[in-house]
Amino acid sequence: MMAVRDKQFFVGSETLQHSRQTGAALIIVLGLVSVMSVTAVVAFDMFGMFVRKTTNSQIMSQAREYALAGEILGAKRAGAVIKANELFGVSDAINDTDNGLKVDMPIDGGRIKGALKENTNCFNLSTLVSKLPNGSYVANVMAMQQFSNLLQAMGIGKTEAASLTAALTDWQDSDTRPLPMGAESAAYNRLDPPYRTSDSRLVSIKDLRLIRDFSVDLIDALTPLVCIDPLDTQTVLNINTLQPHHSVLVKALLGDAVTIQQASQLIALRPRGGYDHNRRFWQMKIFEGKAIPEAVRGQFITTPRRFLLTVDVRLNTARTRLNSALHFNPDGSYIIISRYFGA
Repeated sequence: MMAVRDKQFFVGSETLQHSRQTGAALIIVLGLVSVMSVTAVVAFDMFGMFVRKTTNSQIMSQAREYALAGEILGAKRAGAVIKANELFGVSDAINDTDNGLKVDMPIDGGRIKGALKENTNCFNLSTLVSKLPNGSYVANVMAMQQFSNLLQAMGIGKTEAASLTAALTDWQDSDTRPLPMGAESAAYNRLDPPYRTSDSRLVSIKDLRLIRDFSVDLIDALTPLVCIDPLDTQTVLNINTLQPHHSVLVKALLGDAVTIQQASQLIALRPRGGYDHNRRFWQMKIFEGKAIPEAVRGQFITTPRRFLLTVDVRLNTARTRLNSALHFNPDGSYIIISRYFGA
């Protein structure tokens, strides 16, 4: 009788053990199902993010294509402005930064806005060096003197202006021998961290931050007056679109031939409709008895040479901006000096 009870007890224990094993297995299975569910959710979320990312990338790519198409239209508009300027004289629209030379039009799923601005009237920092046939760069003495004139017209002393000009020229020329009051790589190697001169033309106005003695305040003051265009050998000014604040540029190119007040008068006395030829400009009374070199006379032109173009595109969720600098040749063709996407 005892044996039976023991057997029953053994059977009961075996059943209990089996039940516990089944429960544990169920917990494991449920755990796996839970993990798989979480993994599936994460996987679907990641897939959704990938799809959205791919879609957003495609939309952004399309927005950039719209911007590049806008660049082509903007270049054609600039060419038309130049042609109209040659035929009918200067238009007020070219100087009207608020209302002139702008476009705003809808596109499928968004909008495109464009703004075109003439950028001929600036001191071209690229001209401080001349490019030789072998590809090397040497100091351009005439441009150096004119840049020094510009700095002095802005209120900087003659000695400091000469030092700044020499440092900027040394930064761009190919040799390692510093100009008088200049600075070559040896001067920058002593800094922490050390670096060397570019030995080539500036790429951006921001590069001025690397050059000796070019302070933030000076760069801010220079920025609206200077530009970078490697296609010109000398700075040129469009006498038909000069504005009052450009008097320092006129003074820079003409040097001691005029005072800053006379430079302002030259701009203020421009005839309505502008000059059809720069000969009329040189016939002004201010120039009587003054010998202006032909090289300097050639720096004053009557048609736009450069334009800045900004194209803003909004396409669904995408936003992009294209900034382009265009150089126009006398035959009407153009070259893109620089192009970048961003604010």
